[in-house]
Amino acid sequence: MNLFINDTPFFLLRSLDEAGPLEHMQLVGGEELTTLKNQSGAVVITEVTTEKALSFLDELLQNHYEDVSFRILPEFYNESKSLIKRKFRIIDAAGGVVTNKKGKKLLIYRFKKWDLPKGKLDDGEDFKMAAKREVEEETGIRVKRKKRITTTWHTYAIRNKPILKRTKWYAMECLDDSLMKPQKGENIEKVVWMKEEKAATLLKKSYRSIRFVIDTFNTLYNSSERRKEQND
Repeated sequence: MNLFINDTPFFLLRSLDEAGPLEHMQLVGGEELTTLKNQSGAVVITEVTTEKALSFLDELLQNHYEDVSFRILPEFYNESKSLIKRKFRIIDAAGGVVTNKKGKKLLIYRFKKWDLPKGKLDDGEDFKMAAKREVEEETGIRVKRKKRITTTWHTYAIRNKPILKRTKWYAMECLDDSLMKPQKGENIEKVVWMKEEKAATLLKKSYRSIRFVIDTFNTLYNSSERRKEQND
């Protein structure tokens, strides 16, 4: 579960293998920690009781930790996930990482941050339908939806009510950008094609959940390209 609490990564793992290469991470036992303060880098916390997982969640809801990410291995994954979700109202959304024939990515500028197009599901929609519709409405371009990239969960508040937004992200291919324009009604100021280097630089000041989606997309794309080259 790719959770972002106050934009701090707080991923729930089913197994230690999901943490990725551990040589770049700190491995800490759950019994050793009473707080998440004063941590830095990529931290993997093992043997986390459900009670402690909820305690860590409450701490993150009250604080913003910028230079750290947490991956926790609960003793009971399903129970911890279920109880965490119960603390929030769940809203479903979908969006996409759109590329063109030149390999550029499509970014939008909204609320003084660079972002990816996405939006909430309408009644009767599934995630796939909503992803394509939202991207086309927010950017004015026509796209072809491809494979799902990942799912993120991030927190925010509406009138002091805690919200957990589940967003499913899809890779998309641009079919026609001749009518490209920002959807002003959704507070989008700009829609821009960007090279990878520029996008990576600008996204450093954006949401960590968005950077995670882009990084996951790049990993999947590069792996796909390598497999294709090996098969040629």
